[in-house]
Amino acid sequence: MMKDLDFNADRGLTKDFLTNFADANGEAKYLNILQDVANHKIRAIEINLEDLFNYKDMDEEFLRRVTENTRRYIGIFADAIDEIMPEPTEAFPDDDHDILMTQRSEEASENTDGSDPNQRMPPEIKRFYEVYIKASSKERPFSIREVKASDIGHLVRISGIITRCSDVKPLMQVAVYTCEECGFEIYQEVTSRVFMPLFECPSSRCALNNTKGNLILQLRASKFLKFQEAKIQELAEHVPKGHIPRTMTVHIRGELTRKVSPGDVVEISGIFLPMPYTGFRAMRAGLVADTYLEAMSVAHFKKKYEE
Repeated sequence: MMKDLDFNADRGLTKDFLTNFADANGEAKYLNILQDVANHKIRAIEINLEDLFNYKDMDEEFLRRVTENTRRYIGIFADAIDEIMPEPTEAFPDDDHDILMTQRSEEASENTDGSDPNQRMPPEIKRFYEVYIKASSKERPFSIREVKASDIGHLVRISGIITRCSDVKPLMQVAVYTCEECGFEIYQEVTSRVFMPLFECPSSRCALNNTKGNLILQLRASKFLKFQEAKIQELAEHVPKGHIPRTMTVHIRGELTRKVSPGDVVEISGIFLPMPYTGFRAMRAGLVADTYLEAMSVAHFKKKYEE
């Protein structure tokens, strides 16, 4: 029986780690990264598992939970970063995101009643950074056929050759609608590749007036991520005699996109996750789900296979 996990205590641990971890030179590594993020110099915050392992106050159990439930802990790290994000120390030009956020914070004070969950701004839309957890590079990377069903949800490191690479496309993370009747902004978090758009306004004012407010999707105000899909195949030396090389789908998001191209021999660490089929394939598949690797870091061995 798994004991109840206290995610609030873990959030405290992550905050403590981010503020107090010092690298070999005695500098606060992650606070410096957060300052660069606050100054809009970089967007990606990479948390290295080796740093967690070397941190003086860190227990083994916490490290195990991070490697076995990585998707959840990325959210916990992001919440902790929201709380300790420093103020910018340098001036930077306002982009669309900053202007929209200023406008929203002004409107929020006068417009919303605070009771409606759809009107509360999801934390994703306020974030202008991405969190990645990088696996330790001490152990040997897995080959694709060594990644088993028991690794679902875990952080794994695999090596292989990229065979196909899609274009970089925008992937919606938070959909923002405005209601024609009440004028409120409604937020919808999108967690999968497909989503059902809202058509009727769920706000308390429309419910009170008994009107079905028509929602208009605001593409300019919605939040999109860069998204790329790649296929990785086993290296020739990992394939047993007479077997066919296996392939795996890799989803690359945000700042990691455009880092790989077909023919590259790479080592990718990421989260091995299931993805249910959608549409007609779902009716035929039943309980079977497809799997993919959610990339967290990409390292090149050598650029092309022939070289």
